[in-house]
Amino acid sequence: MTSSRRVHRGPRRSRLTVAATVALLTSLAGASVPAAAADTTAPKNGTNSIPSLRKLAERSGVVLGSGAVNPAYLDDPQFAKVLPRQFNSLSPENELKWDWVEPERGEFDFTKLDRIVGFAQKNHMAVKGHGLISGCCNPAWLEQITDPDDLRAAITTHFRQIMTRYAGKMDRWDVATEVLSTFGGTGLDQNYFYRVLGPDYLAEIFRIAHSVNPKAKLFLNESLVESYPVKRKELYDLVSGLVAEGVPINGVGLETHLTYSAPEPGVITEIVKSYKALGLDVAITEMDVHLNPADDADAQQAKIYSSVVSEALNAGIRDISFWGFTDKYAYTWVPGAKPLMFDEKYRPKPAFFATWAALAAH
Repeated sequence: MTSSRRVHRGPRRSRLTVAATVALLTSLAGASVPAAAADTTAPKNGTNSIPSLRKLAERSGVVLGSGAVNPAYLDDPQFAKVLPRQFNSLSPENELKWDWVEPERGEFDFTKLDRIVGFAQKNHMAVKGHGLISGCCNPAWLEQITDPDDLRAAITTHFRQIMTRYAGKMDRWDVATEVLSTFGGTGLDQNYFYRVLGPDYLAEIFRIAHSVNPKAKLFLNESLVESYPVKRKELYDLVSGLVAEGVPINGVGLETHLTYSAPEPGVITEIVKSYKALGLDVAITEMDVHLNPADDADAQQAKIYSSVVSEALNAGIRDISFWGFTDKYAYTWVPGAKPLMFDEKYRPKPAFFATWAALAAH
């Protein structure tokens, strides 16, 4: 996802009591949450008395990530403390997008990416390369290229510079992001790469990425497929066609930006089964939950986090990332929504404990 960061200040919401949080989470995930740990008004980050999300994830072989990491956020001491404590993976917000990395042809700027990767290495975290190709965020010089062979050469150089520099440092890659129309039903979005290279451009860019780094795990990242059946089928038809052609693709990423409700129960399980039959992995890549502000928003949000994370784990997903973790730096399209697991002061919300309980139960 590409976002212009803003923090929306909505109405103040009431917080769940300790007893209510414990009862809610016990019923959601069947895992006992210590009462002291469930105090969402506790000092500091309120999670020091229980194992971190990271520790629970690592016990189960789960890659648990925070996406949307802007290197400027690392200047915030609390952000830099909570991120590696709770997560074993991270991915950049926009810093890998073309316009950020190669604003002029042949002139690469890795300053921001290097800082993110250096932070991850210091804290023994994996890094996902998000995202090499996107319908947005292309520099003007690139979109002035109209010759297909020249564009292929530019893509090859771009991929080689990035994937070689971060080989062994970025362990999986979103090669392409949001390639279908927003709500589905109209096929591939006719973005710049489609217009110059034609409808088979995805096969070409995956082959280029594989040729540059044959060991890299390559993913196609898409939004809203868990919520819109037409788009879900479109993505499956697209990916199964790539597999049938022998295109080197390793998996599909479900962004899982949720607005107002969770996917229908069983949908994530069926998605995983369908791609597993093709020999592909499925990851949740950018999860957040956007609700209208209300007295029960925290409880409803916790239920959605619980249901999605629990079903994903039970379905066999072992790579789950959220689109950030603190509302201090959250972007939302729902006025006043607070979509992430920690509030602006880094206090854990019921959504945190719901995720904790789902991991503990798993």
